[in-house]
Amino acid sequence: MMKLETTLKYNQELMKEYNQDGLSYLCWELFDSPDAVGSGYRFMERKPVLILDDIIRENNRYRPHILLGYTSKPVSDLLVLPSISPYRVGKGIMLRVTSAPKRMFIVKHLILRGVERIAISDNTVEFDTDDYLYEPNLYLR
Repeated sequence: MMKLETTLKYNQELMKEYNQDGLSYLCWELFDSPDAVGSGYRFMERKPVLILDDIIRENNRYRPHILLGYTSKPVSDLLVLPSISPYRVGKGIMLRVTSAPKRMFIVKHLILRGVERIAISDNTVEFDTDDYLYEPNLYLR
């Protein structure tokens, strides 16, 4: 059975060993599809990753737990993502955030950086920069 959660967690010492091209605090491998090493760097849209990196640069105590970034076709089909999902094209990021104050912190900083499509649930915050699919909105899941 395939593990669908990214196994690489934020660790400043380990980040120096991975690809940080254009990033200050994150690395591209955090956004890889579970079945394709290096897919985060090759296929992930730069804008959502740079927004998240900028949030960490400004508030370096926050450490994201990234659940989903780019997903390849087999993983997208396994997760039953729709064909217009922003994760299929690398424009969406799903973060695991279980604390309400941390969720508010993330949403506030995403809005300040111009993100217009945000989804919130009890355990996750999702955002994407795919302005062609849906109208801007704040979704509750």
